Parts: sequence; C-alpha cells; structure tokens
Amino acid sequence: MRIFGRAAALLAPMLAMSAPGAASNGADMAAEGGDEMPHAIGLRWEESDSSVEIQIVAQSATTQKVDYAIELVGNSRSRHRGSTTIPANEESVLSRLSTGYSDSWCATVDVTEGDGTHYTLTAGDCDARA
Repeated sequence: MRIFGRAAALLAPMLAMSAPGAASNGADMAAEGGDEMPHAIGLRWEESDSSVEIQIVAQSATTQKVDYAIELVGNSRSRHRGSTTIPANEESVLSRLSTGYSDSWCATVDVTEGDGTHYTLTAGDCDARA
C-alpha cells in the first residue's frame, strides 16, 4: 500500500522559490497535515527501490487559475502541462507521474499562479542529472 504522507511531504517555502536549481532531500518540507503550503502548488512523492511516483498537489487559500509544467526524469523522461482553476481551501491532486530509475531521478515543476507569481519546484537528485 502506498502512503504518500509517510514517504513524502509538501515542499517548504525555500524550495518553492523561483530560484533556479532549488532542491531538497525532504528534510526541509512542511509536515504532513501541518503547515500550510507557501504557494498554491506543491509536490509529494514516494520512492521505492527502483521507481518514484510524483504528485502535483494544489491547495490555495483563494480560488485561482494556475498553469504548471512538470518534467520527471529517471530511466525515461515524462512531461505534462496543465492549466486549471483550483478551488479555495480544498486539496486536490492535479497530476501524477511515475518512472523507474537506476541511480537517480529528478522532478521539476514550473508554476504560474493567477496573480502572476512564478516559481519552480524540484525534487530528487537534480544536481546529478545536470
């Protein structure tokens, strides 16, 4: 059984900044069921020995439109773009991607919120894939 809350969490404020190359090992993330996400979009993931599943999670204090583009690289490369209106105060999963990996994986999500705020979220070992 997959339990996203135990193996993954929502990204922390320093990870959700627009600075390129931001990354985390999971230790800097907001606690499950605890702190609010700093932005409308966050990431959750679950790793096994040779695969990873990524979820793009929406949770906003206000109803707003968001545009996002995710790329997940492991043994293969997957991309997905979306544009949607997310309701206020409701958590929803906007997208799920998974891949197998041998040595490392990297997920990058570019997000633009309705007010024009832009940020990039990353997860995994993106430095190893640069």
